[in-house]
Amino acid sequence: MDENLKITLIGLLTLVFGTILASIMASAGFTNMIPGLLSFLVAAIIVLMGFRFTDHHLASKH
Repeated sequence: MDENLKITLIGLLTLVFGTILASIMASAGFTNMIPGLLSFLVAAIIVLMGFRFTDHHLASKH
């Protein structure tokens, strides 16, 4: 996968998952700024771990 495409997908997926997590937290009553920003950090970690898992998984097949 092209490196630019990979970075773009990581950013897009982080934005999507972070927005979903932030909306779930807001509906639960956490409307402060810090928990909302932490949801994006958690989303970024999840997305990066997913990309690293697929890279190692695909590399081990070859």
